[in-house]
Amino acid sequence: MSRYNKSVINEDGNLRELNWGFDNVLGYYYDVTDPTIEENHGVIEEWSSAQGYTQNHKGKDGKSRSTMLEFLIKYDLSEEQRSLVALDMPL
Repeated sequence: MSRYNKSVINEDGNLRELNWGFDNVLGYYYDVTDPTIEENHGVIEEWSSAQGYTQNHKGKDGKSRSTMLEFLIKYDLSEEQRSLVALDMPL
């Protein structure tokens, strides 16, 4: 299991907390939180490849690890981690 976090300022100038990593149950995962929101612990976006693959398998959503790559690229996170996700290896 791995877990990484970083604080960033988004395009709108708002502070966001990023959490991401790899877990044997969740697969690749990430969440984006707004520390100024108390409801739902401030989570404004979350995703895991286990849920994505389940939904894709059922034909509902089509999410895959490319969603994780998009997250890593959007927030300019580790190039090494991008490579690991592209190769479908744990972070």
